[in-house]
This record gives sequence, C-alpha cells and structure tokens, in this order.
Amino acid sequence: MKLGKVTSETKNSHGRWYGDACGAAFGMELLGERWAGLVLRELMLGARRFTDLRFALPGISARVLTERLNGLEAAGLVRRDEEERLYGLTPWGRAVEPVLLAMCRWALMSPDRDMALAISPVALMLSLRALIVAERAADMDMTCAIIIARESFSLTLQLGVLTIARGGAGGDFILTAPNTAPLKRFIYGKAPLAGLPDLALAGDAYMAMMFARCFALPDTV
Repeated sequence: MKLGKVTSETKNSHGRWYGDACGAAFGMELLGERWAGLVLRELMLGARRFTDLRFALPGISARVLTERLNGLEAAGLVRRDEEERLYGLTPWGRAVEPVLLAMCRWALMSPDRDMALAISPVALMLSLRALIVAERAADMDMTCAIIIARESFSLTLQLGVLTIARGGAGGDFILTAPNTAPLKRFIYGKAPLAGLPDLALAGDAYMAMMFARCFALPDTV
C-alpha cells in the first residue's frame, strides 16, 4: 500500500487536523466539524436539495451549511449534481452509515440522554436501523409506510433485516404524524396508539404494535 500525505487543498477544507496517523483520528478529522456528521446523516437515505437540508437542520445557518457541504465534497464524501441542484453521498460517504449507527447505540447508553429533544425524520428512520432488537425482529415479515410532515418512507422488515427507502404510502399499515414526537413515544416509549392523538394509523393495528416492539433503547450505563 502506498502511503501519501493529505494534500494542502483538502487540509484547508476545515481546521481540525490532529497530525496523528491513527485511523480513528483521521475519521474524527473528517467528521469533527460541527454539523458535518448530521449533514451526512440527512443524506443517508438519498440526495437532497440545499433547502431540504436547511429544513431538516433548523439550527444550522446557510453559511455554515455551505461550508460543511463544500468541505465534505472536497473530502470525497459528498457530491453535487449541479443540473438537478442536489447533494448526495459518494459510495465512500454512504459507507459511514455503520459508524453513525454504532455512535447512536453507544451514545444512547449515556444516563444523560434526552429523548425529549427534537429529531429529524431521517434521524428517526436511521435510529430504527441502529436500535432494532434482533431476536424480536427475526421472524417478522411486513411492509409499512411512515409519513412525517412532508416526508414519507417505505419500510420492509423481513427476517430481522430492515430496509428503508424514501417515498411510498402502502403496506400492512401506515403511520402518519405531523412530526417525529408521537412516533418516538409509540416506538421507543411503547405508548399505546389510543393515547397518541397526533399519530394516525391506517391498516393493521396489531402489525403496527408488533413493529414497534422490534425496537428498543439500550440500557444506560
């Protein structure tokens, strides 16, 4: 394997370089700028427009989002389609998903976790991938749709494997909510559907309940 230096052009994409050959250190250099990891998260289920990213990350300014996208593009994690005006992940960018899911599981072990905080629709979908309970999902075979405000997702759970795609509005059941809060309470808080007036169900209520049972927060340390 040929060893080489990081170019000065890439180094200038952001300011957090540790001068350490450890792979973990380099990974933190790539993701260490504030918002960088969340931008990658929001692109994990498909390419999006700049305005969509601003909507999903309300705490980020247009200037900072532009800087992060430019830095991630320079690093080879994000690519821009000028014609379609879309930002998407490169194959290497998509390969960060297991890292983000592992970080989700690890961080939620903290006793300081606050599940009352806001979470984006994409973040909620990815949390399902991170927090699936293998033994509960092993025998499941179902499809569903989850609609959150202006975003919709199609989910398939088959033999313990959960796949998620944008779009779609069919399956064994459909859950519709104005934001992610009632879905968090249903899936992770195990609140009954009858007690969640902001969460609408169409289809098989039993299948929806069994679906929610397949996910759980990790125990805190």
